Amino acid sequence: MLFKVISIEFSLRNEDQYNTIGAFWDEMALLYGLENLQGLGYKWAGDKIFYAIGLKIGDIKNYNLCIELPDANWSIVEGETENLREIYDEIYKFGALKYEIETFSESGKCQIKYYR
Repeated sequence: MLFKVISIEFSLRNEDQYNTIGAFWDEMALLYGLENLQGLGYKWAGDKIFYAIGLKIGDIKNYNLCIELPDANWSIVEGETENLREIYDEIYKFGALKYEIETFSESGKCQIKYYR
């Protein structure tokens, strides 16, 4: 799967990524609509994460990263966006991830696909 996205580096200190990545989502949702987007977490390094947002279908305008992702062997978890921290606590109990892809709905649901 070839993913063309807008990528930014974020801090993981004090779990601040929930706020800063959330603001990135808000900005992109205003431009493209929340349910048209998917977010990619990748390349964790010390206290930072690289995170990108792209379209579910098609290529996002002015993308700054083109990344090839595996086509198979993803695990999927679905839940409520308000429980995102708890969902990730459960996912990380079993080790670090190589990639995560998040989608969100206007009704407050989320889906996380992850690849170890």
